[in-house]
Amino acid sequence: MPNGLAYLMLFAWPLVAQAFFRAMPVYKALIWSVMVGYLILPAATSIKVPMIPALDKHSVVVLSALILCRLNAGRDGEVDNTAIGAERTLVRSLLVLVIGAPFLTAVTNPEPLVYGPRYIPGLTLYDSFSMISGAAVALLPYMLARRYLTSQVAHLEILRAFVLCGLAYSLPALVEVRLSPQLHVWIYGFFPHDFIQHIRAGGYRPILFLSHGLMVGIFFCMSIISALVLWREARREGQPARKWLLAALWLTFVLVLVKSVGALAIAVAVGAIVALLGQRMQVLFAAVVAVVVLFYPTLRGAGYIPVDRVFSLALSYSEDRALSLKFRLDNEDALLARANEKPLFGWGGWGRPHIFDPETGRMTSVTDGIWVILIGIYGWTGYLAYFGLLTAPILIFAWRRTRYGPSFLAPGLMLLLSATLIDFLPNASLVPYVWMIAGAASGFVPTSVAAARSSNVRPTGEARLRPLLE
Repeated sequence: MPNGLAYLMLFAWPLVAQAFFRAMPVYKALIWSVMVGYLILPAATSIKVPMIPALDKHSVVVLSALILCRLNAGRDGEVDNTAIGAERTLVRSLLVLVIGAPFLTAVTNPEPLVYGPRYIPGLTLYDSFSMISGAAVALLPYMLARRYLTSQVAHLEILRAFVLCGLAYSLPALVEVRLSPQLHVWIYGFFPHDFIQHIRAGGYRPILFLSHGLMVGIFFCMSIISALVLWREARREGQPARKWLLAALWLTFVLVLVKSVGALAIAVAVGAIVALLGQRMQVLFAAVVAVVVLFYPTLRGAGYIPVDRVFSLALSYSEDRALSLKFRLDNEDALLARANEKPLFGWGGWGRPHIFDPETGRMTSVTDGIWVILIGIYGWTGYLAYFGLLTAPILIFAWRRTRYGPSFLAPGLMLLLSATLIDFLPNASLVPYVWMIAGAASGFVPTSVAAARSSNVRPTGEARLRPLLE
């Protein structure tokens, strides 16, 4: 059970966020309040109020950011996102689908489900309002980023925040690698997950203040990619770049000790593309990832994803890891078949998309990847809405690539987003900073196009990039 400090941290966070907004420009305060709140607030701690989403670390952080952004709107002369044409229509349509999908899911799932002694109630309008409010809160970082984080200066600050937070997080991570994951217990009074899952390779996988050690791994992966993007950009600007390269090397060393094989593989693959390839190839890679992930359930169901080859590679590395992967893949096949029984709007919440033993009522399925969770709950409507919002910035950017100048920042942000998309296949790591990246990337595309059409000047804020890289 959470101790008093855990709840105190949740209640006190708006005051901490206010300190960020008093000390920084709005765009920078938004980035740092979202990042720091996600990293230090207690996991698995919430306060439930009827008809609104649970107040946990995610919702407290984004609601605080919303209120403070509105209170400080216009203070630093931010330029609103002037989305144009097809981009604006696409984003609005996807947002409507995300908000509307829960209502359609509730309407099409009024029947209860019975598995032996287990009774799962049908969905009501109350359930749809609850799901809609949850979706709206989850999307707040996306909407705030589209409003305040559209400039290259904001993109640079996002990358810097990942690197600096990664460096700060590396020290407590090494403590937990050595002593076992105990910081959440020592500070907040409880362990937020299953401890056995954090024993790896004769040592420990840190969890710090996140919901699972896998979240720690992908966060360090994002920090490594960000450091390499800043290294390339600093070299292009003729600025000292060695510190960013050293940061990437140190964070890679930490990620190896964190024992998150998937995150390490993503960091090595995407990091190599950042370090070795030009902007055009970087954007092309991100676009290919976006297309594959967007249509992954279809490709998986049609047998175009080489899951057997992936299993063989995992088996050559570790039998235990390979068996864990095989368990995941088998579960995903079964859950995808279950989702296809209600393909348009899904099964809804309360565990309805899961598979149960018809006699004992015991749950026999386990969900890991966010894609199978979304398609099970909301069907293809919700899946395409969510993943459309996450992949559209990359695809639109790739389509209009020649208009955005020589900087590595925007392609780097697209690669950062593509790294999270890869991680979505095995994991459910859709957290506020992912929505923030997607919103910043989405807002940059139409803003940059509008600027290019109206004048020949470089995108807003680029003149201030040099001092920030120093």
